[in-house]
Amino acid sequence: MYSLLDHHRKEKQRSTLWQKNILLNILLGILGFILFLIVVGIGFSAEAILTEVYGNALTETFTMVLFYYFIADLLFRFFVQQLPTISILPYLTLPIKKSKLFHYLLIRSISSFFNIIPFLFILPFFIKVICTSNTPIFSTIWFITIISLVATSNFLNFSLKKYFTVRPLMILLLFTLTALIYYFDIRGIISASGVFSIMIIFIGNHPIFVFIPVSITTSAYILAYSLIKKNSYIENKQSVIRKRTESFSFLSRYGEVGDLVSIELKMILRNKRPKSVLYLSFFLLAYGLLLYRDYGFENYATLILGGFVLTAAFSVNYGQFLFSWEGSFFDSFIANKITPINYIRSKYIIFSISGVIAFFLTLPYGFLSYKIIIVNMAMLLFNTGVSSIILIMIATYNTSSIELGKSQFFNYQGTGVAQFLMIFPILGLPMLVYLIFLLSGIPEYSVFALAFIGIIAIIFNTFLLKLTVSQFLKKKYKMAIGFKQK
Repeated sequence: MYSLLDHHRKEKQRSTLWQKNILLNILLGILGFILFLIVVGIGFSAEAILTEVYGNALTETFTMVLFYYFIADLLFRFFVQQLPTISILPYLTLPIKKSKLFHYLLIRSISSFFNIIPFLFILPFFIKVICTSNTPIFSTIWFITIISLVATSNFLNFSLKKYFTVRPLMILLLFTLTALIYYFDIRGIISASGVFSIMIIFIGNHPIFVFIPVSITTSAYILAYSLIKKNSYIENKQSVIRKRTESFSFLSRYGEVGDLVSIELKMILRNKRPKSVLYLSFFLLAYGLLLYRDYGFENYATLILGGFVLTAAFSVNYGQFLFSWEGSFFDSFIANKITPINYIRSKYIIFSISGVIAFFLTLPYGFLSYKIIIVNMAMLLFNTGVSSIILIMIATYNTSSIELGKSQFFNYQGTGVAQFLMIFPILGLPMLVYLIFLLSGIPEYSVFALAFIGIIAIIFNTFLLKLTVSQFLKKKYKMAIGFKQK
């Protein structure tokens, strides 16, 4: 086991990627150090913050805060944390027991960045408050319990990825359940954080029950080990080769545009990076729970921002790399007799459909206020008519190809200046319209203005698409050359 861990250390030190990108690594090191200072600073200032907000009972309130942290941590790990399963491939042909390799994967994951952050956040508060205001036995048991939950989150991530990555509906159900727990807790309907705090404090006061969090961690480890072992034998997974693939044959009745839409949908659902963008877009639909508050229903800037994020979550995240997704086979679109306007229209249709689906999925926010539905409808029209065209226009400046099989998170491949600049016209235009009506003293009319602009753009959709096609024809050869650059 030690030899395997030592090999991992040497692999990082001798990596050619590390040596070639010294400047980038220095920059990342500086950012990491700044993040370290911020997290530690939050840990030390948590006492003052909690005292000002909640008053006394700092141990109980801090434990309640950790409930939200663990939920966010588990979801964030699911999308961001990459499992080091590929790292054992060079060892599979060597006389090393597979069980040792599987344990190596799990033990190696403990050094993950996501396991270091909670230590930097919790340890300062633990030393400063928990240890000074409680008995040594309580403090020790409390710390063991919290660290056990951190480890449980780490090992449970292996299981979640194995179960849910092949079941998109289960991911949506997980997000919905998490959002409901958070919403009920914030509203005081069911205080899940309070129950969590009571249980942790109870274990701290009764050390005999410390076996519960330790057993949970052990169970998560065993489950992760068994799943890795079960999915490591190719001969037992032959059925995967014959698994059903997504079929969109009904789109063929819509001619060339339908075929192009079908191709793109298959590309999204069959590849890791675009699929992760799709999952992230579902996750962003819960953004309204953070944005909308009772006091925010009269603030139309907040409503417009929420309407934009909720109805354009997928189109913005996916559209910023629009042509880069097809970089590896972009030449085939140029070589084949594909009508340019149909090619561009297929992108526009995908944006439009994603916006409509997002609008219907966010209709439950109407229970908070009917204004949310009205504003979201206005932003749907604006995004469909205007934002989609701007996205396609700016995407013609993408000249970096994207490897579809790589993870989306902490992956800056394909990212350029266009991705950073596109947010200004995309979000800046609706906010500019709002500002004009705000200065006129009638901010509520900005919603109708945005809807009207969107409807006009939809009516003149063919004309706008032709302008986009002319831009695409000017850039397509430059894009093709750029996509070949590795």
